[in-house]
Amino acid sequence: MSASPYASALPSVQELRAFLESRAGAATGLTDILRNFQLPMRQKAAIRTLLHDMAVAGDLLDLAPGTLKASIGLPDVARMRVSYIRDDGNAAGFLADDALSRPVILLIKPPDTPYLFPGDIVLVRLRPATGTQKREARGLRLLTRLDNNLPVTPASAPEHLLLPCDARLNLPLTPEENASSLPLTLGQIGLATPHALPDGIYAGRVHSVLGCADDAGMPSRLSLLIHHPPTAFSEQAEAEARQIAQHNAALQDTPAPSGRTDLRHLPLITIDDASAHDFDDALWAEQTADGFHLIVAIADVAHWVKPGSALDEEARERGNSIYLPDKVVPMLPLALSAQACSLLPGQDRLCVFVDMHISPQGHVVSAQISRGIMQSAARLTYEAVQHVFDAPAHPPTLPPEHPAAQLPPALLPTLRKVRAMIRQAATQRGVMEREETGWSVQFDTTGQPCAFVPRNTQEAHYMVAACMILANQIAAEKLQAQALPALFRTHAQPSPDSPRPMARYSTLAARHYGLRLEHYTHFTSPIRRYADLLAHRALTSANVSSAQSNTYGCAPDVALASHLNFTERRAATIMQDSLNRLAALFLAPFVGQRMSVHVMTATRHGLRVRLTKTGTPSFLAWSAFPDRTGMNDDSQHTHASAHHPHVQSGAVLSVTLAGTCPARGTLMLTDAVYEH
Repeated sequence: MSASPYASALPSVQELRAFLESRAGAATGLTDILRNFQLPMRQKAAIRTLLHDMAVAGDLLDLAPGTLKASIGLPDVARMRVSYIRDDGNAAGFLADDALSRPVILLIKPPDTPYLFPGDIVLVRLRPATGTQKREARGLRLLTRLDNNLPVTPASAPEHLLLPCDARLNLPLTPEENASSLPLTLGQIGLATPHALPDGIYAGRVHSVLGCADDAGMPSRLSLLIHHPPTAFSEQAEAEARQIAQHNAALQDTPAPSGRTDLRHLPLITIDDASAHDFDDALWAEQTADGFHLIVAIADVAHWVKPGSALDEEARERGNSIYLPDKVVPMLPLALSAQACSLLPGQDRLCVFVDMHISPQGHVVSAQISRGIMQSAARLTYEAVQHVFDAPAHPPTLPPEHPAAQLPPALLPTLRKVRAMIRQAATQRGVMEREETGWSVQFDTTGQPCAFVPRNTQEAHYMVAACMILANQIAAEKLQAQALPALFRTHAQPSPDSPRPMARYSTLAARHYGLRLEHYTHFTSPIRRYADLLAHRALTSANVSSAQSNTYGCAPDVALASHLNFTERRAATIMQDSLNRLAALFLAPFVGQRMSVHVMTATRHGLRVRLTKTGTPSFLAWSAFPDRTGMNDDSQHTHASAHHPHVQSGAVLSVTLAGTCPARGTLMLTDAVYEH
C-alpha cells in the first residue's frame, strides 16, 4: 500500500460499484476496498463518505445481499412502491424489493415531486424500525412513473372539479380552461395531465376522452389503465409465438420425440371453468391392487419459451395472466396460451408429467417427474363432472352428447376416490377444507352487467385442486432434495401482528402453514404463472444432459420473487377493481333502496363491509349510523368493538344505497341499522 503523504485519487462511482458487484455477496468492509484500490488507511473516511453518497443516490440497491458489512453504517435506503394515497395526503406502500416488508408511510415527498400516484416507485430513506407494524420514510427522488396520464371524471358535487378514477387517489383537480383542454360531461371518462399550482391546488388538462363510465368494457379497460400491466405483446414476441405454433403443429401424429414418454394411449382429461381457453393440466387415474395410479400432466411451456427470448422477457414482466369478468390478459400470446401450449382435445402436446402411486390412506408411495407427449381425450367443465358425480347411478348412463360419454366409465369415479384419499391424508396433517364462494358476472347483449351470481365450490373443484396440490408438493420436494434453484410458495403461521398472512413466493423453502407442508411450490400452471415456468425449467434441466439443455437461464433471486408477489397482488387488485366498477353499474337502478351488507372489519373511520347482492366490498362510515348509537363519535379509535362489542365480523346490517360512482367503482351507503 502506498506510503505517500499526499491524498490518493478515490475510485469513481462506476469503479467502486464494479468492484462490489465482483464480490458476489461476500462481506466487504472498508479495508477490503482500500486494499483493492491500493489506497492508504487515511482514505477510510473518504471511502465511507463516497459509499454514503452512493447509497443515498440508490447506486447500491442492486448489490447481492450481504455484500457490504453493516459496520460501515450506511443509511437504510430502499425502493418503495406506492400503493395508495392516505387521507392525510401521505403516500403509503411497500418496499419494492422485499417480499416480506412491512407497510411504509412516506412522511416527506421527494423534492420536486409535488404529487405521487399509486404505482410510482420512489427512492426512500427509512427511519429506524420501531415496534409498530409500519415504517416511516423520507422520499429522496422519484424513480419510476409508468404514466403521467390520469383517468378522471367530473365530480357531481362540488361542481367544476375532476375526480381521479383511481379510488386509491384522493386528488381532485381543477380543470384547466384553455384551447387545448377538452370539456367532460357528467359520466364521461377522460385522460388528464395533472400539475401543481403555486397556491397548492392541483390542476389538470383533459387531452383525450375515453368514453362513458357505462360503456361496454369500460370497467375492465379503466382497471387495466389505472394499474398499468402490460396488455400488448411486442411484434418479436408474437413472431416467436407463431414460429412455435408451426413447430408444435408438426408434432401431430408423429412418433414420440427422443427422451419423452408417449402418453397418447391414456385418456387424460382437462377439467376447467366453462369460460377457460388455456388448459395447462390434465388428469388420469386407475385403481390398482395396492392403491391408485395417478398421472398429472402439465403443458411443457418451458420447452418452447426459452430464457432470454422475447416471450420469456414479456412473461416475466407480466408475472401471470389476469382474468377479468369479460376478458383475459394472458401471460403468453394467444397463439401459445390458447393454442400451441393449451392441452386441447385431440391435439398432440408436449408435457411434463408427475407419475404417482398412492396408498389407500392417501400417502404417496412413489413419484417421478418426466417429460412426455400426450393427447387430451376430453375437455370437461366442473359442471359436467359434477353432473356425473350427482347422478344416481354409478357409473351413470350419460347421453351421447355429454363430453364424458366416450371416456372409460371408471375414470371419473376413480379420480373421485383419489381425491377422497388425498383429502384423508391432508386431514391427518391438520388441513381444513374451506368452502370458498366466488361471484361470476353475467352480461346482457349490450355488454352491461345484468346479474351477479354466487359460485360455490363443488366437489369437482376440490378434486382437481387436490390433484394439483399433490403434484405441486412432489415438485417442491424434488426441487428441495436436489437443491435446484426455484421459487417456493410459503405461508407463514398467523400471529397477533399478522392474523391473516398471505402466501408468497420465496427463494428459500419454508413451511406452507395453510397446507401443513414443509415444502411447496407452484408447478401446475406454466401457461398463466411465471413461477411455474421456472419450476419446470429447474426440474427438466436437472434431468437432461448439459448438451441438450439450454432451458434454465439465471437462477431466480429475491428481486424476482418480490416482482412476482407484486404482479400477483396487482392481478387480484385489477380483478377486484373491475368487479367494483361493474357492481356500481349494476346497482345504479337500486339507488334509494335498502340492501344488506356483511361486516368484515372495523377501522377508525368506519366499517369495511361486503354487499350480499354482488359480493363486492364497500365502506360504511361511522356517520352512516344514527346519532343515538354513538358510532359517529369522533372519539372512536381503531377497533370499534372496544366501545360496541356487537360490531364484529359477520354482523348483518341494512343500509340505504345513496349513490354509485361507476368510474371509481365506489358506493355511498347511509342509514345503517342492524338486521340481526
